[in-house]
Amino acid sequence: MVTITTERLPDSLVSLEIEVEPERVEKSVERAVKKISQQVKIKGFRPGKAPRKAVEAFVGEEQVFATAIDDLLPVVMEEAVTEEGIDIVGPAEDVDLKSREPLVIVAKMPVTPTVDLGDYQSLRAPKNEVSVTAEQVDEAILNVQRRFAVLEPVERAVEWDDFIRADVRIEIPERVNESGTNDEAIDQSEEDSEFPVRENEIALMPGLAERLVGLEASDTTQTVEYELEAPELPDTIRGRLAKISIDIKEVKNEILPDLDDDFVVSLDEEGINTVSELQQSLEKQLQENIDARVQADYREEILDLLLASSTLEYPNVMVERAIDQMIDRESNHASHTEEGKQQWLESIGQSESEVRDSLRDNAVLSLRRELVLSELSTAESIEVDAEAIDEQVDAAIESITQGQEALEIQARQLIDTPDYRRTLASQQVIDASLQKLEDICTQVEVDDAPDDEESSEPVSKSRRGSRRKKTDSADETADEAEVE
Repeated sequence: MVTITTERLPDSLVSLEIEVEPERVEKSVERAVKKISQQVKIKGFRPGKAPRKAVEAFVGEEQVFATAIDDLLPVVMEEAVTEEGIDIVGPAEDVDLKSREPLVIVAKMPVTPTVDLGDYQSLRAPKNEVSVTAEQVDEAILNVQRRFAVLEPVERAVEWDDFIRADVRIEIPERVNESGTNDEAIDQSEEDSEFPVRENEIALMPGLAERLVGLEASDTTQTVEYELEAPELPDTIRGRLAKISIDIKEVKNEILPDLDDDFVVSLDEEGINTVSELQQSLEKQLQENIDARVQADYREEILDLLLASSTLEYPNVMVERAIDQMIDRESNHASHTEEGKQQWLESIGQSESEVRDSLRDNAVLSLRRELVLSELSTAESIEVDAEAIDEQVDAAIESITQGQEALEIQARQLIDTPDYRRTLASQQVIDASLQKLEDICTQVEVDDAPDDEESSEPVSKSRRGSRRKKTDSADETADEAEVE
């Protein structure tokens, strides 16, 4: 029997104070004596037969007692957790021996997080619609033409949309940054590099393209220097002076194929034989890309809105576990072994503590989002659709076997595993929870609306989440579009 005292602590920790009866401690000490006597050679005694006094004289009373506690501790801890009905999520922290007589052990146990979603049913956030523009369709068509362009050498200065072939060297001197540490010098060279010179596209280095326009092929090296200011550059690069030495060997003019039905037919795309059909196909794909990005942005927004209305408490061990998972993914599972982890850390030039610190904020955000979604799925009684899981498993198997029955058994053994089904089930619940949250945030409530429906407009009386219109997500899709 043990006597247990519990106390709830902040950060989802429970303090356990466990008092163990003397008789049980004594039995554990006797077992420790026998265990030690089997492990060490004590003159005059056979292994396992040395009496307690001889063992204590040989290794010391403290060593015997420590061995007894090491063996007893996990047993009494498990008993205490079970007896108190504590749902732990990690190993004990700050285990301390409060007293020896009687034996009292104190430990902190990380327990299941608590999540209060607040008045989540009142959350509202408008969902924007973004349509593909004619300019984006034109850009997508131009990209198709460029796949079949001919490059013709010319004897003139570089113009926009030309290609150049050149030897390039980029030098960026070392700099002491605001934190007082050094941003290392950069010295990179590339020989016989061929690349386009286009507006709104990066040619080796942001800001270089516009400085190439007007230069000519030459036997001598030409140099351009400028401060790197592009917002997409990392902090370690932005604001530094770049010296770019370039030896232009050749300037080439890009000659596009004519945009006509013959060109479209030559693409050999099923169901696309005219310029109009090509435009429609690209417009459809662009709109699908835009819709996917808008949807992803919106779901991220409403999830953060749910987070802002929620109160969470969770143990730090869950954050550390999330960081471990992120390191595992980023290292491509090299972190599974200590040797592999060290090799990966050396390859990226960071210590483990630096990597963990850099990942912590994202790990916390990911964990918090996961916790509120899990709580939402419980609150809304969202359950796994077993039939849908079966269909997904069958579809995955079919994608491998392609209808070949001889491969089905092997493919099913490979794919239809408990881990894979758990992954599918987890994703299904996440998707269903996000859809439920979207349904909540987009519903319209009418308060005291007039009887005349034509003259009334729906009014939401709940708070609305701030949302910036993200038209830039549409601008990023033209380069991604391909003929279906």
